[in-house]
Amino acid sequence: MKTIKKIVVLIGATILSATASYAQLKITGEVRPRFEYRHGFQTLADSAMRPGVFVDQRTRINFECKKEKIEFKVSMQDVRVWGSQSQLVTNEDYGISIHEAYGIAHLNDNWALKFGRQELVYDDHRMLGNVDWAQQARSHDGLLFQYKKDKLKLDIGGAYNQDMAQNNTTSYTVLKSYKSMQFAWANYKFSDNFNTSFLVLGVGQQVNFVNTAGVDDYQDNYTLTAGTRITFKKDKFGASSNLYYQLGSTNTFPAKSVSGYLLNIDLSYQIKEPFKVFAGFEMISGNSQTDTSSSYKKVQHAFNPYFGTNHKFNGYMDYFYVGNHAGSVGLNDAYLGVEFKKEKYSVELAGHIFMSQADILDTDKLVATGNYTAMSPYLGTEIDLTGGFQITPGVQCKTGYSHMLGTESMRAIKGGYLDAISNWGYISIILKPVLFEQKP
Repeated sequence: MKTIKKIVVLIGATILSATASYAQLKITGEVRPRFEYRHGFQTLADSAMRPGVFVDQRTRINFECKKEKIEFKVSMQDVRVWGSQSQLVTNEDYGISIHEAYGIAHLNDNWALKFGRQELVYDDHRMLGNVDWAQQARSHDGLLFQYKKDKLKLDIGGAYNQDMAQNNTTSYTVLKSYKSMQFAWANYKFSDNFNTSFLVLGVGQQVNFVNTAGVDDYQDNYTLTAGTRITFKKDKFGASSNLYYQLGSTNTFPAKSVSGYLLNIDLSYQIKEPFKVFAGFEMISGNSQTDTSSSYKKVQHAFNPYFGTNHKFNGYMDYFYVGNHAGSVGLNDAYLGVEFKKEKYSVELAGHIFMSQADILDTDKLVATGNYTAMSPYLGTEIDLTGGFQITPGVQCKTGYSHMLGTESMRAIKGGYLDAISNWGYISIILKPVLFEQKP
């Protein structure tokens, strides 16, 4: 109850302050429960596996205020699985967190300074995205300089993370996070049809080791990712391409050097309203399991899309790069689909053919012959069917079903078996009301 009371007080104080000072104020909410059925999600199922079935929910309330040259936003959220908290529980503050809490100072007509907890979303989310599919989503504690003039946009930002305030070390122990991050993103719109972006992203991660004196020690290892995204659209035709290269050092001790890449091309064509077809190919470098030379083993060839919204790419069953597959054999993804979108309804059907980018070791032949032989690169085919419709103004329903047809090569790198159906489905209801809005 204490947190709820604080929220109510904050809402009231913000509204009164905004009313008195003629600021622009907007308060919005979100309720998003999602039912999921998982049987072979992220890895192949087997005949003895029972499906996972659950409902999780995200609830948010967002406060946005703009006045003269400043902006302010706070986004509070509660994320939980239905039933994960006991009924009649005494701790009513369970699960509430701050997703965003930032301020913006507009220094002049071109420059602005944004600071605090914030989402970082750029281009198609391939390298920096908010991972909005995940109920908790992703945000960063950081500082961002923004420049905008005519057709040019430039963002320069960074973050430095710590467990707590410390007097004499910079040791960082938070799991699934990074110690430091810096990036620069530039976008130039040549015309209404042609647009290009450039990104340089540095990530520092702490590596723990025992030094020569036999004492626990640490150091920070860095990777650098640089690349571009190009988009073109004219009439019914659209095309885009991503190209990124990664170098630096792995977060291991001793460290390996990094040399990885990502290449993508995506094409679309509006056949006739409301139908659109699309096709594309993505190549993400990986590590060969058959090359045992010392020179090859000293290099990390696998590309890591650190902060991308990876659920958006390479099939919706999350077999690749959604908390897994990093440092593995890479991926070649050829896909083809058709989309129907009209007013309140949308349907999309897509197929993905997955292949490894680097060799997969045939362990059976290695045991039998002692030779390092590669398996077939074909990993499997995934079929994704998704759709959505408007239940009523402000309320949407989204649903989907995915089916994976895996191979022995997929089993070799992901585990699981081929004797059962691997599928996944979901239904989500999304309510996003505007609770209060005042314009100056």
